[in-house]
Amino acid sequence: MIWSAAPAGAQTLGGVRPVPHAPPARGVLTAWHTTLDAVHLAGSDAGPRFDWDIDFRFDADLIDLGFVRANVLAQVETIVGSELRDVDPNQNNYTADFTLFFRLPRGELGAMFHHVSRHLADRADQGSISWNMVGVSYDERFTVGPARVDAGVRAMGTTERAGVDYTAQVEWYGALELPLNPRLAIIGMADGVVAPVERGMFGRGARRGGRLAGGVRIPSAAGAVDLYAGWEQRIDAGQFTRETTRWLQAGVRMTVPAP
Repeated sequence: MIWSAAPAGAQTLGGVRPVPHAPPARGVLTAWHTTLDAVHLAGSDAGPRFDWDIDFRFDADLIDLGFVRANVLAQVETIVGSELRDVDPNQNNYTADFTLFFRLPRGELGAMFHHVSRHLADRADQGSISWNMVGVSYDERFTVGPARVDAGVRAMGTTERAGVDYTAQVEWYGALELPLNPRLAIIGMADGVVAPVERGMFGRGARRGGRLAGGVRIPSAAGAVDLYAGWEQRIDAGQFTRETTRWLQAGVRMTVPAP
């Protein structure tokens, strides 16, 4: 599997993380990225609730002191189906992260606050779904021949939750970008997540999810365009359903500036 150095595609649990390894640059607002993903979902678990996954992400280093940088990430994920109309946005998921990254001789150690809230769209309100977590991460970037590799792990514990049974989250990822020439690169990614739960709440055990994808990156003067396809196992894809869904994906991602 060839992994991509782009931010991972959206998942309610796992897969949403800051762009790793900004070079040291002392100052304020020293790095930023905006990313737009449009992903078509296919397979037996997709449609009519899950036809498209549209995501907008903003990621910025607010302050960089050289040995540490303060990063903020915000993402809006919109799930589009075809239940009530041909194009039917039915769910919005909001993720906000604040992370302090400490630069080590090799890699970065992170300490973060992580928030997710989920809201139905064009449907009757059925209650609050949200959770807060705090945790630590380790990310590393290195090269293998001409390829750039990113890899990391993150572990978080739940501090507050409403309507969910998640008590913690452990995730890992690997990513690679292999340039073929100045105008084209092979990309891919793999990530996984395990979410321990309060067993007595819904009578179930730990949840597991993950994603595999690969494709090509087309650099541009402003950023990069990625074309990719993959497979995902998503934990609790429906806001009020306790199910693990699996689907195929085909998507386009635009990132400014290039990751």
